[in-house]
Amino acid sequence: QRGRIMGSRVYVGNLSWHTSWQSLKDHFRQAGEVVHADVMQHDGRSKGCGIVAFATAQEAANAIATLGETELDGRTIFVREDREAAPPTAGSGGRARAGTVQTSGCQVYVGNLPYTTSWKELKDHFKVAGNVTHADVAQDGGGKSRGFGTVLFGSTREAAKAIQIFNESEFHGRTIEVRPDQYS
Repeated sequence: QRGRIMGSRVYVGNLSWHTSWQSLKDHFRQAGEVVHADVMQHDGRSKGCGIVAFATAQEAANAIATLGETELDGRTIFVREDREAAPPTAGSGGRARAGTVQTSGCQVYVGNLPYTTSWKELKDHFKVAGNVTHADVAQDGGGKSRGFGTVLFGSTREAAKAIQIFNESEFHGRTIEVRPDQYS
């Protein structure tokens, strides 16, 4: 996907439960003009991640380059491009409308999988978090599992939900690690 134009929104992960949209916005002003900041919540509680929208894609790229691995409210945050499908249109709230094609979803890495796990089991397990568009278990040249895999969701929010729900959870007797896939 090299060569495509980057959007002006970034996804921020590993936020403290106490981080507010205002402190998120204030922290990201270092990178440029913040037009909107939001901490994702469920039932009034932080999910530990958020979205920051900048005036330009260049400012978003600056935020990724300069604010990743910085500390906010006592936590080391990570910052990457928000891969939510369509750019926000008037009245859409930034969500893709039904029927629109999502240009890129959001992929999570799943580590410490039992070697017997199939892609189908992985996909079925992660459906709780949202629309799984693809799941894969890495294999060596001989077709044996390497003990990790990836799950691709239809949106960044679903991937964030998967991380929230499944990181450090038990799957077939093993504690799995779920985090954003740095290679997606």
